[in-house]
Amino acid sequence: MFDFKYAEFIVPSFVITAVVFAAMVGLSLSHARRWRRRFEELSRQGSEEA
Repeated sequence: MFDFKYAEFIVPSFVITAVVFAAMVGLSLSHARRWRRRFEELSRQGSEEA
């Protein structure tokens, strides 16, 4: 599959891609948790006022 004379460029690029992808997934989940918490707080406040 690989021509091994280019492996020193291909393998690090796969690693960098995997790290960036994992970071994007982690940040997305973090933001989703934050927005869900905020939504639940606002929903509770709205139900108490009504």
